[in-house]
Amino acid sequence: MFQTLAHCNRIARRSGEHCHAYPQLMLGWRGAMDYEFSRGGERLVLGQAAILPPNEPHLYLGRGDDCEVLVIDLDADDPCLTALEQSCALALREPLFATPQAISLPPSLISLVEWASRQVKATGSTTPSRLLDHQLAMLFVGQLSELLAGDGGDSRGPGRLSATAFDVFIDERLSQPPDNRTLADAFHLSHSQLHLLCLREFGVTPQQYVMHRRLSWARHWLRETSRAVSEIAFDLGFADVSSLSRAYRRRMGHSPSAERKACPPAARNDANAVANRGQ
Repeated sequence: MFQTLAHCNRIARRSGEHCHAYPQLMLGWRGAMDYEFSRGGERLVLGQAAILPPNEPHLYLGRGDDCEVLVIDLDADDPCLTALEQSCALALREPLFATPQAISLPPSLISLVEWASRQVKATGSTTPSRLLDHQLAMLFVGQLSELLAGDGGDSRGPGRLSATAFDVFIDERLSQPPDNRTLADAFHLSHSQLHLLCLREFGVTPQQYVMHRRLSWARHWLRETSRAVSEIAFDLGFADVSSLSRAYRRRMGHSPSAERKACPPAARNDANAVANRGQ
């Protein structure tokens, strides 16, 4: 009998086609993977997620040796998810898996993906944890349902601002971060509307949000890769390493070099250290 399973799938440069009888969540963790389903093609990286309903055919192609994806396969009759829905008086799975879709994650969920992936890798394939599988299923089904419910399927408008669309727009311009005028024009808002909506929905100004997104990527690259700090600074639109270091220290409380030292090379390059728990 199929059971809910969370696993880190090392794709590397492999390609193929899948079609599962169960719903599935794919969350980008390391590297990049291109995939295609009935609604088109997307690229899965950290900060992006794919929601696949049952029996949804999808193609995939890993873009590098470091490509690894956090996958949560869901039992359609999972008793833990059923209990969660009953206790909250909410239908979470039905609207979440109504159609295949790709979504962008807010910074808070990126940290959860990193934490969850490390928990799964630490558990490994020899000692699978049913408790962890169900915990992560409830966590991400709940969080993604709330995220999509908040977006309401409308990525822009005068009375609201979509975190998903906002993140995608910023991520596509990391090397040349958008200013307030660019953001306002893209989302059909006046400067004052943009400022008020960001404060109301995110609790920060537009440029504070952009900076947080840039520094979230800096933190990921410092922890997960061996890229030079100067290269990270350039790709995130900072004038030089000093500019990145000042911004990083103000936000994180320590320097980029201290962040990297806290995650040694072995932890950044252990893609083969633990066997996968599933496909």
